[in-house]
Amino acid sequence: MAIGLALGASAVAQAEKVGVAAAVAPDARSRSGNAPLQVVRLGDNVVRDQRFQTDAKGVVQVLLVDGSSFTIGPRSSLVIDHFVYDPDKGTARLAGSMSRGLMRFIGGAASKSADGVTVKTPVGVAGIRGGILGLCVDDAPAGCAGSARGDFEFGIGATFAPNQGTPVALHQPGASFASNGMGATLLPVMGVPVDPAAALPAAPAGSQPTGGLDAQPNHMAGFSGGPMAPELGVPGVDPLLALLVLPTAAPATSVGQSLIETGIEQRPPVDPVDPVDPVDPVDPVDPVDPVDPVDPVDPVDPVDPVDPVDPVDPVDPVDPVDPVDPVDPVDPAPTRTFSGSLQGFAGGLGGGSPLQPGSAEFQFDPDGGTVTARIAPRTWEGAAFTGSGDYLHDLSYGVTTGEGDAQVVGDSNALCDCDYLSWGQWSADVAANGTTYSAQDGYWIIGQLTPLAELPTDVIASYAGTAIGSVSDNGVVTTGVKGDFTATVDFGSGTGSLQIANFDGRSFGDNALNLDQLMSGMPDGAFSGSLGMDANSGFYGEYSAGFASDGTDPAAAMLGTFWGSDGSWSASGVFAGDKTGDAPPNGL
Repeated sequence: MAIGLALGASAVAQAEKVGVAAAVAPDARSRSGNAPLQVVRLGDNVVRDQRFQTDAKGVVQVLLVDGSSFTIGPRSSLVIDHFVYDPDKGTARLAGSMSRGLMRFIGGAASKSADGVTVKTPVGVAGIRGGILGLCVDDAPAGCAGSARGDFEFGIGATFAPNQGTPVALHQPGASFASNGMGATLLPVMGVPVDPAAALPAAPAGSQPTGGLDAQPNHMAGFSGGPMAPELGVPGVDPLLALLVLPTAAPATSVGQSLIETGIEQRPPVDPVDPVDPVDPVDPVDPVDPVDPVDPVDPVDPVDPVDPVDPVDPVDPVDPVDPVDPVDPVDPAPTRTFSGSLQGFAGGLGGGSPLQPGSAEFQFDPDGGTVTARIAPRTWEGAAFTGSGDYLHDLSYGVTTGEGDAQVVGDSNALCDCDYLSWGQWSADVAANGTTYSAQDGYWIIGQLTPLAELPTDVIASYAGTAIGSVSDNGVVTTGVKGDFTATVDFGSGTGSLQIANFDGRSFGDNALNLDQLMSGMPDGAFSGSLGMDANSGFYGEYSAGFASDGTDPAAAMLGTFWGSDGSWSASGVFAGDKTGDAPPNGL
């Protein structure tokens, strides 16, 4: 596909140049102000108020004069609203707007100061400081329909201020956030990082490169990461293009280097076929002048055969990795499979101390796209946090009120192989009974609980999965702490054992599990017990648990909540495990 110029000559002359199109893959277009959209080509100048827009096959990398770069993926629309750069002071400010799609930003001088870089989305504003941030906005194939997701890969930090609710800050590489505009949630584990280039479909066999991107835009073209020098000493070369950095594996006469050597103008490689030009010896009359044979010196041009390095395009085999990416859109396939009531358990911290086990119930209306929630810790004396909210799909729903917030965090497969369960985080301050009940950094888990009377009575089953929760250690709270969960239950005798190991360096459990031990205020199908370590540890805790059906097996998974304390250390969380095996009692 031919790559056209993004702006007319008169428009470029009147607008202040702030950067350059450093790498392009079809189909990418841009416009300045109210000018019509034009196809982008490698080396095009970039000005303020310029919009870049791509279709399902388009990717473009924009390099700004302060050393910052945007890699804009397929199905995307981004506008550079504001850019100011002072090369003498080494300072800059950058503001952009992204209405949809995928983007990866790598910071230059602008990101070195607080509030130096902001990107506005339909659901909030992202800020980047001295780092790399991948951003997915309202893109269903990438799993962020109607919302925004950010992956902080490296640097000082990133923030996201939703249209409503409390901003979140990311300082640890690998951290992520998600937001639907009604609040923002820190994700405990980063998924597949936002990669605009990875979303590009594989190039058809025999297709020609469009300038600098080849198979993977963010791998085959880049920048120095620093401000652009005013003059690099290459005659006829725009200083903006001189900062393009090609991979070491690419020879000096690859597509990107030839652009540097010839300035902005892009020319097709001089194929060795050009030696046919010696046909100019149509002046065979000159055969007398043996000098003409010197023309064969043109074969020196065969140095151009280095251009056959275009076979570097075989790097396209890297594209086979892309088949992995299509899996991402398939798994999150936004669907609503929950309907009616799902019940389970909840826990949390109150003033740094753990709350006793509580119940959780969510009512789903898939047709209306709504959900209502009720979370009641046992120590709240009958009080509960309640509210309703949007049910977008199984991985995006929650409740936010003036009293608190309860949001789904991730799919249940993060705890066990049981996608018929769901879990999340919550916090609330509820006024009732003449006082205010508080819960912070809490977790909940729900499923289709099976009443105890409907459980099997002729098997011994084993379960294995994960426990996740919050820890308060001398007043310092850490969330997202994980440990190993295992249990063995003899349904015939109603006895067994339950263990949580390697949870913040501690292991505890109950070797006298009893299905007949009930706790008031808990849902039908729940049983309870005490948690302990060794006799001299000073540790004590409790748990409440039950069994969930997968539609076939009434005891397919075990789920519950727990708390524990040994003085200055305390914890609260939830656990879940799927059945790893079962056998008749006494091996019968």
